[in-house]
Amino acid sequence: MNDGEDILFNNQSHPGIDKLYESFKKEINKHGGIKGYVRLTAFTDDELEPIAHFFNLSVESLRQKGRVGLEAFDRVLDKAPYNGIGLLKLLETYFDEPLLTYSAVEERRDYLKGLEETFSLLKDWLAYVRRHTSDTKWIHDLIKQSPNDFEQMVLYLSEGIRLLPSRPVRLSVFSQIITLNPDAFQSTTTLGQLWLHVLAETRRLHAIEPIALPETKQAEDDLLQSFNLYREDITDAVTVANLFAETPRGYHLMWEAAVHSRSIMTVPLREMVKLSAVYPAHQRSIVWVIDNPELFTRILDEVPTIPMICLQEKWSCAAWEVFDRLEAEAVEMRFVGDLTPESIVRAEELLMHYPKKAKTWQMTVDTYLKAIDESNHLSKEEKNLLDKHHLDDLACLKDEMKDRGHPAYLMSIVDELISELAYYYRD
Repeated sequence: MNDGEDILFNNQSHPGIDKLYESFKKEINKHGGIKGYVRLTAFTDDELEPIAHFFNLSVESLRQKGRVGLEAFDRVLDKAPYNGIGLLKLLETYFDEPLLTYSAVEERRDYLKGLEETFSLLKDWLAYVRRHTSDTKWIHDLIKQSPNDFEQMVLYLSEGIRLLPSRPVRLSVFSQIITLNPDAFQSTTTLGQLWLHVLAETRRLHAIEPIALPETKQAEDDLLQSFNLYREDITDAVTVANLFAETPRGYHLMWEAAVHSRSIMTVPLREMVKLSAVYPAHQRSIVWVIDNPELFTRILDEVPTIPMICLQEKWSCAAWEVFDRLEAEAVEMRFVGDLTPESIVRAEELLMHYPKKAKTWQMTVDTYLKAIDESNHLSKEEKNLLDKHHLDDLACLKDEMKDRGHPAYLMSIVDELISELAYYYRD
């Protein structure tokens, strides 16, 4: 460590560090854990200098912040060069004495360390809980109330992680499998809250980030759905036209009737997962994946027999279920979308998922120049989206879009597109 870092660990230290650590002790005694903050108004610039160095800030920036949080200080200690010493251990070493309020906490940490060894699938999550930051106080309260009950819940959580589904599953079904109680993983239960906490830890990008529980029902649904868990399977749906489907019992009569009556269907995930096969109702083994509802409708008006899927400008789990079944039937999927960063990202994701069976159509520089909307300017965030994936198929288009800074919309050349499609799908 350099001289600035030595100051943090030397109990013959710097006045600013002494003052900060004394304040940290008071906060720990006050809150019974690593929480709270120390105001910096009473610190001189000289006293702030080593603290600013620790956070890699200027003294002026630190003074503008006005305070130092214990959790923030502890998170920095988690990184090199401090090797995860932890604020509690640092203070006990610095003062050469145990912190009186931590005897129970240390016992709890040993308990959690034991759980880490037993439930290795939850090792990272349990290590986070063991840090005893303010956002895990509610979990430590559960442990304090009944270690045996908590260990039983950890067993369920570990089994949940081990059995995370690769296909969409209703949360109640998943809960029944794990606990024999269909409501056990609902967010209104303690186990359900712990489950969301575990999933949030699993999804976070960096170990130094705090774990944030979802604050709204929609955020809860988004988190669950990222692990193929659905509280309900009705609102997630996909719109299709001119596709046949089969179940293990044979042809699906509703899909067949929709083809013969030239009707579109919006199919919820609940029904999609029952299908064993999906394929186009046409001799050409191609399904057109349309990333724009208006374009989908216009094409269908003029080419009523074309097999299509409408994404409604976003992915749905039901759509991926269709794609999987089309790939299994060796059907080619052709993505057709506006020449915008968002649509290009979706096109690339389809190409990456199905490299042998997915292609794009009309997503070229020539089409872009014909359909460009120069009245609409791409934002910096939209331009950054173009760098999300790196596929050769769309590299030239993305370069041209970056240079010109405008999107392009296929509705401006829809008649040309319809003319070409109609040639292949005449009645």
